[in-house]
Amino acid sequence: MSKNTQIYYKILKLKRGPVTASLTIDSLKKPVMVPLELVNREALEEKMLISAVLLNNINDQAEELQCEAKAVAILARRDHSVGELKRKLRQKKFSEAAISRTVSIYKKSGLLDDKSYAEKVVSRQLAEKPSGRPYLISLLMSKLIVRELAEETVESLYQSQDELGLAVSALSKRWNQYSQFELEEARRKAYNYLSRKGFSYGIAKDAFEQLRQQQKDY
Repeated sequence: MSKNTQIYYKILKLKRGPVTASLTIDSLKKPVMVPLELVNREALEEKMLISAVLLNNINDQAEELQCEAKAVAILARRDHSVGELKRKLRQKKFSEAAISRTVSIYKKSGLLDDKSYAEKVVSRQLAEKPSGRPYLISLLMSKLIVRELAEETVESLYQSQDELGLAVSALSKRWNQYSQFELEEARRKAYNYLSRKGFSYGIAKDAFEQLRQQQKDY
């Protein structure tokens, strides 16, 4: 839009709410919502003519409100990393300025915290789908957590874990399936599965033998 300050636009309707206001402007296809603070600061009124510069400011703040509203809806469904939220907001075609401001607001409020989010992801994964360190790091990075934080988080939470116990727990979920095969085929499938879950060969071997012994004892 041109920033020629000699061009003016008319406010056709103005409806104030508790914290926002709806503006209908002759150059815009539909009403826009802006902070009430902007309306009061600029002393906006119906039938008032506004400059192109002010119109641009109105559009910018309207976009920021829309961006914030979309972020609220996204975060209400589940927690997100900063990167995930940015990606979804970009997919909605919001400007980088609006996205940056929205992310800053939620980071300051504590509702957007990569460290806390990473810890929740790892803790949930360990409880529900036991995995090895490499798998957990890769999982966090797939959620757009930077590698350094991913590695720090996994190492911090993994220190208190029994890695062999985790591997046994993971393999036990498929033991009935694998135990139907001949020994070497069952071993191969078990090792491959645990490798994909991020466990080392040594841990996979011990987990397989432990479950095999338990089956014999039973």
